Amino acid sequence: MEKDNYLKNAELSTEQNYNMIDGIPNNAPLPVVQAMPEERPKDRVKEPPAKRRSREREER
Repeated sequence: MEKDNYLKNAELSTEQNYNMIDGIPNNAPLPVVQAMPEERPKDRVKEPPAKRRSREREER
């Protein structure tokens, strides 16, 4: 009679994908690391023009 593989039960309890029962515990594919997008310089916001007083108002 063939001996049972003692790691089989351990693998059955820890394996995340049951289609990966092959003797290597928890051999799920590694998550894909997403690269950080390059930081672009932010658009410069134009400052509103300084309010000028009209000459009529200054003469008063």
